[in-house]
Amino acid sequence: MTSERKINELKRRYSLDLLNQKGVSGIGVEKDDNENFVLTIHLNNSSPEAINLPSELEKYPVRFIDQGEGFRKLTAGGKVKS
Repeated sequence: MTSERKINELKRRYSLDLLNQKGVSGIGVEKDDNENFVLTIHLNNSSPEAINLPSELEKYPVRFIDQGEGFRKLTAGGKVKS
């Protein structure tokens, strides 16, 4: 079973790079169907750019979640990024 601590460390190391990728609206940590913690990459409307995103990081699987049109990432100041 993958620990929440390990995946949070992974999130901390990769979030900035992943959030700078076109089509990525958020990064999270969630449990999969087997109760393992996984890194989740939230996408804007199944962005075609997501094809270039990794399916795993440091041998840990990555899960993609389509957030649709209404979910947009914020800037560091908390404003909606266009």
